[in-house]
Parts: sequence; structure tokens; C-alpha cells
Amino acid sequence: MLDFMSKSKIPATGEGYLGEIMVHRISRAVGIVENVTEARAGWPPEISLKLPDGTFKKGKLSDFREANSSERKKISPVGTNAVKS
Repeated sequence: MLDFMSKSKIPATGEGYLGEIMVHRISRAVGIVENVTEARAGWPPEISLKLPDGTFKKGKLSDFREANSSERKKISPVGTNAVKS
């Protein structure tokens, strides 16, 4: 019943990050996780972050961090990926 309030995330495997708003640590680009390649046999999990302009940032999960509240406001609600002004 509380699934909508919180989601279980497992950083070691990458499970639970799909659809989350994340920030690329180096470029500070904010986007929504579109794809997760789960960790296997010593390889770290990798994610693809879709940015509001339609481009992607790909990398290891450790290259990204969770967005804070002000960064979350830059991404529009689910369904569109336009940046709010």
C-alpha cells in the first residue's frame, strides 16, 4: 500500500532505479533513469539517464547521484521531459 511513497533501491545491483530522477556528478545534468543494466560478475551497474533535451548520459551508477528537491523541480511531471522555466 505504501509503494507509491518509497521505492526499494539496491545500489550494489542497480535494482529499483528505473524512473528515478538522478544527476550526473560531473556535468550536473538532471534527468530520468530510462535504462538500468544490473551488475553481474564483478561489473558495476550502469544506467542511462534521459535528459530534458532528449539526449542521454550513460555511465556507472556511481557516476550519478539522487537529485535534491530543487533539482527535482527542474524536471516536469511523469509523461513529459520538458524543463520547467
